[in-house]
Amino acid sequence: MHAWTWLAIAGVCAVLELLNFGLVFASFAIGALVASLARVAGANVAVQWIALAVATVLSLRLKPVVTKYIFRKTPPSDTGIDALIGHKAMSTSEIDDARGTISLKGETWTARTESGSIADRTEVTVVRIDGAVAIVTPRKSS
Repeated sequence: MHAWTWLAIAGVCAVLELLNFGLVFASFAIGALVASLARVAGANVAVQWIALAVATVLSLRLKPVVTKYIFRKTPPSDTGIDALIGHKAMSTSEIDDARGTISLKGETWTARTESGSIADRTEVTVVRIDGAVAIVTPRKSS
C-alpha cells in the first residue's frame, strides 16, 4: 500500500476518535501511522500490516494508563469568598474590632479583627468572610 493510503486511514481514524473519544480509533490511527512509516522505509505489504497490528495492539495496551491520565479528576477547589480564606492581605488602615480596611487581591475590603488591633501596613491573613467584611489576624512571620 502507498504511504498516503496509510495516512488517509490514520486521518479517518483520528476523525472517528474525535467523534467517539474512546481511544480505540486513536490506537488504529497510531497503527496506520506506523504502517506508513514502514512503507516509507521500504517494507513490503505484509510487514506494513504487521506493523499496523503490533502498533495498534501496543497502543491499546496503554489505553488504561492514558485513560486514567486524561480523565483524572481534579481536586475540588474553593470558589467565591471561600477561596479568599487563608489568603495574605495588607492592611491599608488600622484595623480593630469595629473598622479597618485591607488590600486583598488588588481590591479594597472592609476588615476587622477579633483580637486587639492591627497597625496600618501590616500583613494579615483572612480568617473568614462575614458578609462583605473580612475577618483578619496578623500574619505570623515564618
